[in-house]
Amino acid sequence: MHNRKLIRIAIALLIPAISFAQQGKKDIYAEPENLKVLPKDISPHDLSATMKGFALGLGVRCETCHVGEKGKPLRTFDFASDKKAMKKKARVMWNMVQEINTRLVPKLDEIETAERVPVRCVTCHRGQRQPKLIEDVLDEQLAKGGKQAALEKYAELRKQYYGSHSYDFSEFTLPIYAQGLAKKGKIEPAIALVEINAAHFPDSFYTAFSLAEMYQNSGNKEQAITSYRKAQKLNPRAKAFIESKIAKLQAREGKPD
Repeated sequence: MHNRKLIRIAIALLIPAISFAQQGKKDIYAEPENLKVLPKDISPHDLSATMKGFALGLGVRCETCHVGEKGKPLRTFDFASDKKAMKKKARVMWNMVQEINTRLVPKLDEIETAERVPVRCVTCHRGQRQPKLIEDVLDEQLAKGGKQAALEKYAELRKQYYGSHSYDFSEFTLPIYAQGLAKKGKIEPAIALVEINAAHFPDSFYTAFSLAEMYQNSGNKEQAITSYRKAQKLNPRAKAFIESKIAKLQAREGKPD
């Protein structure tokens, strides 16, 4: 009986303490102010989910759009303020997404309503503040610092983002991008990038064949033949086609295999 009495007293003392703590802790999603694109009556739960969707979709934190210091409690933020330009941009982007989903997507008559996939921030941004593809980043690096800068940036991004949805590091991305570079006369960085892809995908026929063609176009017949031979082993069905390409190369050299 004595123990039960002590427990009742402890609970009686604890409840006011919990209540006081809850009152002192501000719910940042309750009673939001200055809503201009979100529904005025949005629930705290839905507002929280929306804000987290923005953050995860763009790989950013609250201070990107709202007035507040990084690392400080969110209750110290001025969420109603329109001081930051990014908040204004976010509203424009939100309206764009709503326009796509409510006006444009329904025009796709061949897609049943139940099968329509809504566009979201993450659809384009993939966890990045700027929705650039890996090809866009490599173009920038080539323009700024040449081949070495592009190679280093690719290695950096692959180390940081491989396995995520931010950038495409799959088998065909670099070879296809490099083919475009080669057509523009940028054969050296094109070859370097496909060589990197060959290291990551040693069993890729497409990579070996692409590399062979680039070696051939650069005048490196010996390495072209080596890469063609590798491609032939990786895809025996292409044997006759590849042998004809090797034969032409050897004929130009004027010597048999």
